[in-house]
Amino acid sequence: MVLGEKFPPIAPLHFFRLNVDVKYGKQLGKKYLLSDMSDLLGEESFSDVSLGWHEEGIFARIDVNKPFEEAIYPKYEQGDAIELFFDTRDLKEAGFPTRFCHHFLILPQEIQGVRSLELTRFRSEDSHPLCDPGAIQVHTENHLRSFTVDIHLPAEILHGYDPRSFDRLGFTYCIHRPKKESQHFAVSSSYVSVPQHPSLWATCKLIP
Repeated sequence: MVLGEKFPPIAPLHFFRLNVDVKYGKQLGKKYLLSDMSDLLGEESFSDVSLGWHEEGIFARIDVNKPFEEAIYPKYEQGDAIELFFDTRDLKEAGFPTRFCHHFLILPQEIQGVRSLELTRFRSEDSHPLCDPGAIQVHTENHLRSFTVDIHLPAEILHGYDPRSFDRLGFTYCIHRPKKESQHFAVSSSYVSVPQHPSLWATCKLIP
């Protein structure tokens, strides 16, 4: 260590491996709400995230507790945007994205013909074809002081997704907003490249 060298602060969550339960179902009520890890990451919380699993795929609901402002592409981090990360086999020993990893971008509003995309970037030939953006189902409801985004990721676009045989997922998210810091779940993009470190994503136990 070089004397005087500056290092980013270490958040409490960095000392733990995050494990959460994800319930079975498509209609996401209060029991599907994930814990808010913002305090442990030293962030301001502005969204509630619910997650459910089903044979038909994965369902997510993002309740953003602020009005929708704008969507931007390709510099989506500068506007309202949602990034979802999944590892359908939760391979914690892998130090890089495998063919079971997925990185999805969801925009609350279509911009330049883009509403949703798979952005997964692989380091090796251990990969899968990126999904057809039209297969991702997205619905946004705007309210006076908030907006809600419902997302369905069909099983056929989730390489390796077989919940009856493998009851765990690696998962994390990043929710962006204009001109302010983002909200994360298991690991913050302020410290590492989230898409390239699936071993740091949370483990989701798929339960009935």
